[in-house]
Amino acid sequence: MTFNDTSSGSASPRAIGSLFVPEQPALCAQAIVDRSGVANLIVLLRVRMGFPAESFALAARPLIDGYSEFVQLRPIPGSSRYGGPGGQLQRGLVTALRALDHRRGQILPRNAPPEILGALAHRWTYAVFAAALLRDAGGGPSDDRVRIFERWVPPSVQAWLAEHPPLMAELRAVLVGRADASSAIAELAERAATGARPRIEATVPHTQTESFVGAVEAGVETAPIAPEADGPEFLDGVDAVDTGRPRRFMEWVRQGIADGTLPVNVRGALVHGVEDGLLLASPGIFRAFVRRDGPGRAEPGDAAKRMQREVLRAGWHLRADGGVNLHGYAWKQDARVADRIHGIVILSPGRFFDPVPAINAALVRVGDSARAAE
Repeated sequence: MTFNDTSSGSASPRAIGSLFVPEQPALCAQAIVDRSGVANLIVLLRVRMGFPAESFALAARPLIDGYSEFVQLRPIPGSSRYGGPGGQLQRGLVTALRALDHRRGQILPRNAPPEILGALAHRWTYAVFAAALLRDAGGGPSDDRVRIFERWVPPSVQAWLAEHPPLMAELRAVLVGRADASSAIAELAERAATGARPRIEATVPHTQTESFVGAVEAGVETAPIAPEADGPEFLDGVDAVDTGRPRRFMEWVRQGIADGTLPVNVRGALVHGVEDGLLLASPGIFRAFVRRDGPGRAEPGDAAKRMQREVLRAGWHLRADGGVNLHGYAWKQDARVADRIHGIVILSPGRFFDPVPAINAALVRVGDSARAAE
C-alpha cells in the first residue's frame, strides 16, 4: 500500500469551519504541547506504540496535534492532578499511555488465527491509542471523537486501518459510544481511564510484530516530533528491548513500597515522590534489586549498571534536554542542603503503583546528572 497523503497535524482549528469553536485565542498544537509540558509523554507514546519515529510522526502525531488544538489549554475542573492549564491534554495522553501498557499484555485481535496476528498487531495498537486518547474528547458529545479522528488521522492511515474491516468497525463503535460488551478496544480504554480490572489477560509473543515502516512511506512531510527516547550516551551496549526484567524490577519496587522493605520519602531512602513522578535513587536501587534477583547476563561488577540501562530502555522515565536520563535533587533542611540524591524519575507512576507515594516536599530538583551509574 502506498501512502501519498499530505495531511499534517498543524492545521488550525479555524480551518475546520463549524465543527469546533475553540476558545480564543486559538493556539497551534506545538504551542499547546510546550505550554502543557507534555513533550515527554509524547515521547513515551512512541516508545509504547513501537513505531519508528517517521511512522509515528506521520500516523500518530497528527491525531495528537489535532486533539491538542481541540482541547487547547483547558483544565479538568476539580482535578488535583489535571486542574492546571493543559489538563485535558495531559489526561488524554496519560490515558493513552496506560491503555498501551495494558495492550502489551493482550493478543489482539482475540481468537484470530496465529498466522494473521503479526500482520495486524500495529493496526490494533493504533486503534487502542486513538480510542484512549479521544475517550473524553474534552467532555463533548461522542460525535466530537469521530470528527477529530476523521479530520486529523491521515486518510492513508484510515485506509490502512480499514484493510481489516472488523477492526475499523470496532473502533468506530467505540468512538461513537456504542461498543459491544466484548470489545477489546473499549475495555482497554476504559481500564486505562478508570482502573477497571481486565476480563481477559494474555501475553503477546515477541514474534508478533509488523514492519510498519513498510506500510507508511516516508515520502511526505512529517509533523515535528520530540527527541528520541533512547540516547546513545547512556544506552549503548543494550540488546533489543525486552521489558520482562524491567517489569520484574518495577514489581519489586511496588512490593517493597507496599511491605515497607523499601522506605519512601525519608533520609537514605531509595524511593521518593517528586513533582515529575517517582524518583528511584541510582545506583542504590539497582544494586539492591540485583542482590535480590541476580546479575542476569552481565558480569557481577556491571550488573547494577546494566539493570539501570534495561529500565531506561523501557522508556518509562523522564528524559531531559541533551539526552540526560539521571536527575539531581537536593534535600533541604532548615534552608540548607542536607543531602543530594541522583536517580531516574518514573513518569506517570500510577501505571505501576497504587497508591502513588506522596511528593517529598523536602526534595528540590537542582539539576540533571550526566552519570549513568556511580
